Amino acid sequence: MLRPLGVGDVLDRTFTVYRSKPLIFIGISAIWYLLLFLVFIVLGAIIFAGSLSAFARQATTPSPEFVAGAIVGIIGFGIVAVVVAIFLFSAQSAGIVHAAARRYLAREVTIGESFRAGLSAAGRLFFAGLLVFLAIAALWLLVFVIGGIAAAVAREPVAGVLVIGLGVIVAIAGTFYLAASWLVAPVIVVVEKLGPIAALGRSWRLSSGSRWRIIGIQALLGILNLVLSLLIGGIFGGLAAAGQTEQPGQFGVSTVVQTLVNLASTIIWAPVEWIAFTILYYDLRVRKEAFDLQLAAEALPQS
Repeated sequence: MLRPLGVGDVLDRTFTVYRSKPLIFIGISAIWYLLLFLVFIVLGAIIFAGSLSAFARQATTPSPEFVAGAIVGIIGFGIVAVVVAIFLFSAQSAGIVHAAARRYLAREVTIGESFRAGLSAAGRLFFAGLLVFLAIAALWLLVFVIGGIAAAVAREPVAGVLVIGLGVIVAIAGTFYLAASWLVAPVIVVVEKLGPIAALGRSWRLSSGSRWRIIGIQALLGILNLVLSLLIGGIFGGLAAAGQTEQPGQFGVSTVVQTLVNLASTIIWAPVEWIAFTILYYDLRVRKEAFDLQLAAEALPQS
């Protein structure tokens, strides 16, 4: 039943939706991590093979040109890797949102269907995230420029420090405000198939009047994630320490196991946040657009 939800209700329904099809959500999350791993292997192999071939052609000590070329190659690899990772994580988020939207409205969904939906929306989601990043970066740049000018005009060290500190507080508050305003934009990109700019504008309008509640949901999700990470890290950190004390040769195995468990926990946790954001999107529509009444009207028999 769709109705206005409180913060606790959003989290409760998040785990309810997750439990309805856990393997589908975990599968969608894991597929994109696997693809990212394979892409990194391929890129790394290409860079390594090119560097090895170039090094083999060097008859003596590598020349400065070779070293410079290797550095440029590593930087290029890093840039490509970051862009590819952001694109794949955008596709992962979009796929999870698609599955969450289907399940929240009690509709069937498959991994293949959500995978295709995520791949289709990845580009738009990527550019929407880029616009958000540029807006937040511009906010910080503007605050520091104004703060620097004000500090220079003040000509007092104490006043300058106070101005810069005030600017940092303003920038942090502005970042939270923008993040809360655009939190459901990825859901809008996937569900309503809007472009990046249109999705950001619609998210801003839907979030009006609910930003404190959105920040509260983000804070609760962050606390839950932190508790889970500390719990897992503490358990396997203790096991690794015990293994090092009793059997020093087994410490490497414990480290590998802990890394794999951390990766598994990341894969399992990723759907939680995006399911919560999807439910929040529908809650905002219920509050502002009477979306529950719209669905009820659509369900009535048509003469």
